[in-house]
Amino acid sequence: MKVQKSTFKTETACKTKLSESLVEGRLSLPPEKSDIQRVLFVQGKVHVGAEPADGKVFMDGSVRFCVVYMDIEGNIDSFESSSVFRHSQDVQGAGSNMNVYCKGSVKEIEYTIEDGRRVYVKGIVSMNIRASVSQSCEAVSSADSADMQVKMFRQSISAVKEYKKDTVVINEDLRVPQSMPRAEKILFCDAYTVIKSVKTEELKIIVEGDIKMMILYLSQDKSAPLQYFYESLPFGEILPSESVSPDDMVMADSDMYDLRVDIAEESSDVLRLYAKLNILCSVMTTGDIEYMQDAYSLENRLNVSRENYSYRHADLCACVKAITRCSITVPETLPAVSRIICMKASPVIATATPSTDRVYLDGLMMFTICYSSPQGMQSYCGEVPFEAEAQLEGIIDTHDIELCAQVEYCSFEGAGRDISVKFMMDIEIKAYTQKSFCLVSDIQETGESAPVKKGITIYFADGGESTWDIAKRYSTTLDTVRKFNPEIKETAEQGQKILIMG
Repeated sequence: MKVQKSTFKTETACKTKLSESLVEGRLSLPPEKSDIQRVLFVQGKVHVGAEPADGKVFMDGSVRFCVVYMDIEGNIDSFESSSVFRHSQDVQGAGSNMNVYCKGSVKEIEYTIEDGRRVYVKGIVSMNIRASVSQSCEAVSSADSADMQVKMFRQSISAVKEYKKDTVVINEDLRVPQSMPRAEKILFCDAYTVIKSVKTEELKIIVEGDIKMMILYLSQDKSAPLQYFYESLPFGEILPSESVSPDDMVMADSDMYDLRVDIAEESSDVLRLYAKLNILCSVMTTGDIEYMQDAYSLENRLNVSRENYSYRHADLCACVKAITRCSITVPETLPAVSRIICMKASPVIATATPSTDRVYLDGLMMFTICYSSPQGMQSYCGEVPFEAEAQLEGIIDTHDIELCAQVEYCSFEGAGRDISVKFMMDIEIKAYTQKSFCLVSDIQETGESAPVKKGITIYFADGGESTWDIAKRYSTTLDTVRKFNPEIKETAEQGQKILIMG
């Protein structure tokens, strides 16, 4: 017997791996600046690269810290400095056939002022490692035995056609809102990217999104020196592709790794933005394959080898809005709030539960409040639990969900010790389905004859058996079983009487 085999590929998205690393360093104040009296807040922006090898993913990155502080003369100022880190994470299947994308954020930042000229910082870098692995599947497609009975199956299989990476450089002018005082100095700018749509056309991928920014600046109004505003800036990029077609699905990720905002020399209400974005697109294609699920011979016993394969199929990728409201209490150890000047917040998702067309979230909201008090400018860092609901059509309760959440803006009210806050969030949702299949990978003859039952057999089905299973048990053909049992369905009912002709 001669066996013919065929090979096809699948691509599975691995579950996102969360990895954490400690980053610490001493941030030195530039020599031209006055000594630090009080730190108002410290924020960090992570840039990380990842390489897979030998069952691990190796990460090299840096955290760019921004320190906003009050100096010994009572002026508000800021400076930036970077700390590098290296980290590795065990990831099953990591190697040359794995594609990895890593996105990081820094949380739980602690800081101490050292001699007025340095700030010792320590924080936790949280990294989401997204990976996909291609695998080759070998299946028996046919065998040249006239008496062999084969069960074939057709299934849709998804695989990655192509990975496309690109860097987008943004140079744009922004205006300080007319209702706000003009800028004297940029103290802090934070931003993240949101992919809004991905379209495919012949030979190109069109990615559109927004840069969401918070800009904190020192104003020319001495009675209200600290000012901030939120801004959203659209971006778009066309990625050429030799293989993409309009029917392909594209999973897109983006990350900002460089950001600068300066005041234009010619006008203090114009801000010059420079940013670099990384865009990664996975072009997914779905095709039908036909493979052998089972086989037996009417004359000879066979050794049939089977292989089980599974893969994680990407169903949905979108960014939606969600709102949560929280109450924050300033502790007695700090002065009471006269007026909140600004707030920076970052959500940490603990659980995400999918339901029909929505996902229920809960976690911790990490925040820093900068506020004025009778004792002067103060800050308070803390965390508060939150719950939220993100709506997305097409989500079902059996989906495996991955989320990335960012706070677009905060609005707040209250004074004293109790503050009410509304957080508007951008929630990036990826939904996956775990699929599996079993195929025949090899067939060998044993040299033994298949058992043959002569005469008439009446069999009472156990229930759950297919017509194929019954035919195989009695070494007959599907056509024979159906011929003498015309009422039989694809799956026999429990206790059903089946006539087997030998």
